[in-house]
Amino acid sequence: MTKTVLIIDDQRGIRLLLEEVIRNEGYHAKSFEDGISAMAEIEINQPDLIIIDHQLPIKSGTEIIELLEEKGYQIPTIIMSGLIESVKSTAKKMKTVKAYFSKPFNIIEAKNTINQLLENNK
Repeated sequence: MTKTVLIIDDQRGIRLLLEEVIRNEGYHAKSFEDGISAMAEIEINQPDLIIIDHQLPIKSGTEIIELLEEKGYQIPTIIMSGLIESVKSTAKKMKTVKAYFSKPFNIIEAKNTINQLLENNK
């Protein structure tokens, strides 16, 4: 079965770029512009990996991750931010955050991280 990566970012260009990278690696990609919509999807179809922006409308990426962890979801997560150093200290306390992308991110490093996390999550 093909693994699914959920992308949550309010910037359309980032979503489209990540979708292309993920599909080129042979995975299924679904994207959302806010965490609330993504939460509804996760409750129906749990993905194998989440890539989430820290700064989202309505609820931040870290708030969404905290909600998921409170509900018992153990989905490996990559958090993205233009100010990644300020986010790392908060995200390090979260069990499901496995990696960070600083925006703008290196596509090759992103691809390698995504592949590694999906391989480790068998």
